[in-house]
Amino acid sequence: MPLILSIIFIITAILFVVYGIYATKSGAPFWPTGRKKVKQMIQLAELTKDDVVMDLGSGDGRIVRAAAPYVTRAIGIEINPVLHYWALFLRLCSPYKKQMIFEQTNLWKTDLSEIDVLFLFFMPDKMEKLHQKIKKEMKPGSRIVSNIFQFPGWSIVKKHDMIYVYQLS
Repeated sequence: MPLILSIIFIITAILFVVYGIYATKSGAPFWPTGRKKVKQMIQLAELTKDDVVMDLGSGDGRIVRAAAPYVTRAIGIEINPVLHYWALFLRLCSPYKKQMIFEQTNLWKTDLSEIDVLFLFFMPDKMEKLHQKIKKEMKPGSRIVSNIFQFPGWSIVKKHDMIYVYQLS
């Protein structure tokens, strides 16, 4: 039994590292947002019961779980299978699990057309590519909440503690 657990641990660690490197190259590494900051992001987004929200690179699903009580649907997109399955496990403990969806997929292949509020932590060198995707797919009035990094040239609607809120016109 200890050998099997060791093998599972090693495979999990390898997957975590490999997908961590890939995520860093395609958008951002897993960098957990603290509870206080998650709460601030949710408040700044001014979520409503009619909103559909998405967290790009949702990691362990903490933003999705925090948003779920306030919205119609909260979706987490994560490419790392270890983080994806951990988020699914944590979802089981929530009374709002029916509002939560977790998808293990590449964020660049994800359709944003139904999303009202988009949460993200993204590396600056990928912001322009994401900017193009958002402008092409998201509807006017949609809100984008970015943790730490700004979209160059975009007008900030709200700002608090390196959380930037934008609204598409």
